[in-house]
Amino acid sequence: MGLMVSELADAVLGVVASVGLSADTVARYRKCCGVVVKFCEQRGLDALSARVVDEFVACQQERARRGEIGPNRRKALVKSARMMLELQATGAVVWRMMSPDPDLTLSESSRAVLKQFAAAAGLELAPGSVRLLASEIRHFLAYLDRIGRGAPGTVTADDVRGFMVEMAPKRPAGIGNLVWSLKRFFAFLNAAGLSDVRIDGLLAYAAPRRVRALPCFTREETGRLIERIETETPCGKRDYAMVLLAVSTGLRCCDIVALRLDEIDWRRDEIRLVQAKTSRPLVLPLSALAGNAVAEWILHGRPDCDAPEVFVRLQAPFVKLGNSTGSTLMRRRLTRAGIEHVAHDGKSFHALRRTAGTRLIESGAGLPLAAQILGHARINSSRPYFALASEQLRQCCLPLQDLACTKEGLR
Repeated sequence: MGLMVSELADAVLGVVASVGLSADTVARYRKCCGVVVKFCEQRGLDALSARVVDEFVACQQERARRGEIGPNRRKALVKSARMMLELQATGAVVWRMMSPDPDLTLSESSRAVLKQFAAAAGLELAPGSVRLLASEIRHFLAYLDRIGRGAPGTVTADDVRGFMVEMAPKRPAGIGNLVWSLKRFFAFLNAAGLSDVRIDGLLAYAAPRRVRALPCFTREETGRLIERIETETPCGKRDYAMVLLAVSTGLRCCDIVALRLDEIDWRRDEIRLVQAKTSRPLVLPLSALAGNAVAEWILHGRPDCDAPEVFVRLQAPFVKLGNSTGSTLMRRRLTRAGIEHVAHDGKSFHALRRTAGTRLIESGAGLPLAAQILGHARINSSRPYFALASEQLRQCCLPLQDLACTKEGLR
């Protein structure tokens, strides 16, 4: 027999307290667990189940919609309920920094369809692309659940149109990913016989996709960015090591954040990892400057903890950094370096990767070598870095003096 709801709440609070969270945070989760217990008591329930948690999540969504609670409170309530359910189902619970978004809670049938779609997409696409697809389609399935379309066979073209109208203002720059995901999802539904709705015409592009050449940092900006990082504090040591790794190796932020201690070969000065985006193995040289910065962080800045990752939080719980680490770090460091930055100007953590790729091309490395170092599965993925190497592009320009001018206005 499973634990009673009140016992689940006490056990979860024990886990929350054991990871070293502040007293205020523990108190917040104590109140949230109390809300879950009260919710069950009002319904005469002694045990927790997935159905009960789904009802609890729906209740908190409605409270948030009415303005009774804010988004952070709503997330904490849902996270508490799900930790209690995890403990009920597995006998253990692991504290995670990721906050669930109750707006994307799916019905059981929608979860099943999403799982089938992700499995089918995984046969053709890289894991990173599958995660993008699943994220976009999760929004669509949550929308269908909200309007009462429980089965894919009941979905109409008007439902797709209504979803796009709702999402368009929220996704001014990323609507292309959504269109691509929906097309693949309905192709899957059509092939599986789950829906006969054809949306290719509905979601056809009215104009060719606009491709932007996002900038890299100049040599002066790169030097200023690195020089202005204070290396006397643990935060500075960590940021310094992460920026140097990005500039010297071209690693993505997600790979730097996930880098484990056992993936650094100090004897050979190499990093050996499996890329998060492509699931392809990658071996890169570790420069002396970047290696010394990482060693300084590990020896004199990194908290003493059992986390396998190189880069961890500086406050309890000492676990892997979150997905927003790159943007937070760059906002902090660009301001300190005096580099102007506005939203969507391309001066992100990923710009450090573009900088590394551009410097490779400028040094004379060909596209095949650049693609190999950057871990690109296809050489075409490395072509944008050549577009940023302006000096090399000038060498490709053809002279015009031998071309006859046929228009008088151009003479």
